[in-house]
Amino acid sequence: MNTEFIGAHIAMTFYFLACGRVLLYRKEGARHRRHVSWIAWAILVVLAASGIDLLVNPRELGVIETARAILIDVFVFGARGNVARLLWRE
Repeated sequence: MNTEFIGAHIAMTFYFLACGRVLLYRKEGARHRRHVSWIAWAILVVLAASGIDLLVNPRELGVIETARAILIDVFVFGARGNVARLLWRE
């Protein structure tokens, strides 16, 4: 691994982890909301595209960009992949 692109590798990993967590969400009796499913789809597309972009074109990322990827992952895992919980609080 090239240490020059360590931020890109970290961000790519966290993007793919968040993408996987949203994909593996089980609704377990929750209502299906069409608009939330479209937002979840858009989140998946953006996270996957960001991870693939860093995989194909690794570039030097700053601390802020890497921290953003980690923060997105913390929010997604905190909501356990439930996009509706990301959007609204009970």
